[in-house]
Amino acid sequence: MALGNLWKRKSNDKVEFRCIKTIRGQKNIDRAIKKGNYLIHRKVEPFSEVIGKYAIVKNKKTGKEYKITDFRDEKGYSDQYEVITDWTYLHHEHNKPKVAAYVIPNDIRDGEIVIVKDLIENFIGYQHNQGIAIRLNSCRAIWKNGDLEIQYDPDIDCISAVG
Repeated sequence: MALGNLWKRKSNDKVEFRCIKTIRGQKNIDRAIKKGNYLIHRKVEPFSEVIGKYAIVKNKKTGKEYKITDFRDEKGYSDQYEVITDWTYLHHEHNKPKVAAYVIPNDIRDGEIVIVKDLIENFIGYQHNQGIAIRLNSCRAIWKNGDLEIQYDPDIDCISAVG
């Protein structure tokens, strides 16, 4: 069994879709408006990705401390060890500008499927049963009634890992 494609997103696309550009920051938005671009503004919400975790335990007999990173590590629940630092999560904060917009092509058609390469909205693209969650960067959308409808499907767009 080949595992080379295990982490690639599922896709049966044989069609190339247009990409929707995202602009971030008020200066970039002002420039795009001056150029006459049609923009769809979205609220930028903070998102803190959990990128790892650890606990510190100490062997009761030897006094030696260990950093563990897996909930299944026997040192985390053995009577031979005491917990010095309980499970601590490591976060990656996205420090993106507070304003953002999608640049919409003038010739977009109602019902057209597009790819948004830099999502403003926060969707989970990867999650792990040990607490890690990472933001999805890109997703399909449909232009409908003058707005982009992001077509996020967690069964397709989110990789769920166990282990």
